[in-house]
Amino acid sequence: MERAELLAQPMRVLLQEHPVLVSLLEERGIHCGECFIADRETLAGVARMHAVDLDEILNEWAHREALPHSD
Repeated sequence: MERAELLAQPMRVLLQEHPVLVSLLEERGIHCGECFIADRETLAGVARMHAVDLDEILNEWAHREALPHSD
Protein backbone atom coordinates (compact mmCIF):
# COMPACT_ATOMS: atom_id res chain seq x y z
CA MET A 1 0.00 0.00 0.00
CA GLU A 2 1.30 3.45 -0.87
CA ARG A 3 2.09 6.06 1.79
CA ALA A 4 -0.90 8.25 0.86
CA GLU A 5 -3.25 5.26 1.11
CA LEU A 6 -1.83 4.28 4.51
CA LEU A 7 -2.19 7.80 5.82
CA ALA A 8 -5.83 7.97 4.68
CA GLN A 9 -6.85 4.79 6.55
CA PRO A 10 -8.46 5.04 10.00
CA MET A 11 -6.21 3.77 12.79
CA ARG A 12 -8.60 0.92 13.68
CA VAL A 13 -8.18 -0.49 10.14
CA LEU A 14 -4.39 -0.13 10.19
CA LEU A 15 -4.13 -1.78 13.60
CA GLN A 16 -6.28 -4.73 12.53
CA GLU A 17 -4.35 -5.27 9.31
CA HIS A 18 -0.86 -4.57 10.72
CA PRO A 19 -0.26 -5.99 14.23
CA VAL A 20 3.36 -4.81 14.04
CA LEU A 21 2.07 -1.24 14.15
CA VAL A 22 0.26 -1.96 17.44
CA SER A 23 3.47 -2.92 19.24
CA LEU A 24 5.45 -0.13 17.57
CA LEU A 25 3.02 2.49 18.87
CA GLU A 26 2.62 0.88 22.30
CA GLU A 27 6.40 1.02 22.78
CA ARG A 28 5.98 4.79 22.50
CA GLY A 29 3.10 4.86 24.99
CA ILE A 30 0.44 5.22 22.29
CA HIS A 31 -2.47 2.82 22.80
CA CYS A 32 -4.72 3.41 19.79
CA GLY A 33 -6.48 0.09 20.12
CA GLU A 34 -8.02 1.29 23.37
CA CYS A 35 -9.02 4.71 22.04
CA PHE A 36 -12.53 5.55 20.83
CA ILE A 37 -11.17 7.94 18.21
CA ALA A 38 -9.29 5.15 16.38
CA ASP A 39 -12.29 4.75 14.09
CA ARG A 40 -11.82 8.31 12.78
CA GLU A 41 -8.18 9.27 13.37
CA THR A 42 -5.34 8.61 10.92
CA LEU A 43 -1.72 7.75 11.60
CA ALA A 44 -0.69 11.28 10.64
CA GLY A 45 -3.17 12.65 13.17
CA VAL A 46 -1.90 10.29 15.86
CA ALA A 47 1.68 11.39 15.17
CA ARG A 48 0.70 15.06 15.52
CA MET A 49 -1.39 14.42 18.63
CA HIS A 50 1.41 12.51 20.38
CA ALA A 51 4.28 14.66 19.05
CA VAL A 52 6.11 11.81 17.33
CA ASP A 53 7.87 11.97 13.99
CA LEU A 54 5.61 10.43 11.34
CA ASP A 55 8.51 9.53 9.03
CA GLU A 56 10.29 7.77 11.90
CA ILE A 57 7.17 5.71 12.63
CA LEU A 58 6.69 4.84 8.96
CA ASN A 59 10.35 3.87 8.50
CA GLU A 60 10.41 1.69 11.62
CA TRP A 61 7.10 0.09 10.65
CA ALA A 62 8.40 -0.73 7.16
CA HIS A 63 11.60 -2.14 8.64
CA ARG A 64 9.75 -4.37 11.11
CA GLU A 65 7.28 -5.69 8.56
CA ALA A 66 10.16 -6.55 6.23
CA LEU A 67 11.84 -8.70 8.88
CA PRO A 68 11.12 -12.43 8.89
CA HIS A 69 8.62 -13.40 11.57
CA SER A 70 9.65 -16.05 14.11
CA ASP A 71 6.81 -18.32 15.19
